[in-house]
Amino acid sequence: MKKIVLLVLHVVSLVLLSFGLVVDLLKIDITAKFFIDINLFNEKKSVLGTLHSLWESANYLPFLLILFFGIIVPLVKSVIVFYILLAKNVAPKWQEYVSVISKWAMADVFAISIFIAFLGAKAMKNTMASLEPGFYYFTGYVLLSAIIVGFLTNKRKIPLSLNG
Repeated sequence: MKKIVLLVLHVVSLVLLSFGLVVDLLKIDITAKFFIDINLFNEKKSVLGTLHSLWESANYLPFLLILFFGIIVPLVKSVIVFYILLAKNVAPKWQEYVSVISKWAMADVFAISIFIAFLGAKAMKNTMASLEPGFYYFTGYVLLSAIIVGFLTNKRKIPLSLNG
């Protein structure tokens, strides 16, 4: 695949990641049914909103884990991918770095975790859960990023110029 196509796909993946971080991922609504329906809990959360809530409630370990593996590692991976795609002569070690970093980028695990939380909430009586657009943006980033890394770390030599 030509580097220019991978570059465009990478930019698109970063746009998806950006939306996935700021747009709500999951909505949970819990009601109690007596004579009338009483809403006990209704909340929508984005990744950044979740990070803010974790920080405010002094849950620093999950805050740091989500921040590091869900945001910082994917951004470091992105910088390396840009380097591979834009540099004229790229040492093979950079492709190895992307492969290793991709294993530590937990964005895919995070997306699956949100989906499992969604399914768990749907299974409980008096609980409504819905996946919000942010989940789909985030999942789109995960899939597109995996495709890009797959092409970059392929054992066959990729072209070294934007034209090739």
